[in-house]
Amino acid sequence: MDLYTEQLYRKRKTPLEWLLQILLMGACVVGSVVILMFFASMSKQYGLMAGTLVVVIIAYFVFKYQWFQQFDREYEYLYFNGDIDFDRITAKSTRKRILSMKAADVTRFGRYRESVKSNVPFDKVIDVTSGYETENTVCFLTLRHRQMGNVLLIWEPKDEILNDMKRRVQVPFED
Repeated sequence: MDLYTEQLYRKRKTPLEWLLQILLMGACVVGSVVILMFFASMSKQYGLMAGTLVVVIIAYFVFKYQWFQQFDREYEYLYFNGDIDFDRITAKSTRKRILSMKAADVTRFGRYRESVKSNVPFDKVIDVTSGYETENTVCFLTLRHRQMGNVLLIWEPKDEILNDMKRRVQVPFED
């Protein structure tokens, strides 16, 4: 039986990300005041027009807004018969493929515990969890990827994906 399913969820912001966003807003206001003061002093000396000031401040705000949007992330899992793609969606507009893999490539699979990280050195650790996870929802898998090397993936599959993966992965599920 074929199984195709998608799982999409928003990434919870950490306290550090909230702090960075607040600092970025403050920097935006301070930067606008500095630009305004600079143009005010230049207009007296060189007669610069107010239109130039408006264009510069708008460009500055657009730049900061785009940078600010980098904190708005979602993750999507696309699952089809043991093949799974992990994508990161930024600001609901930019999609980036994080990892594509097959169930046959998995070397370990189970419920996530901190001790999993200490057993083997990993070339890449990929965390695509929501931030709202509980101990029972977070799983891990390890695989040897041809481009990334030894990979540890920490994720939150829904039951439908998890049960199908248990059937297809060739290693026992570590509970």
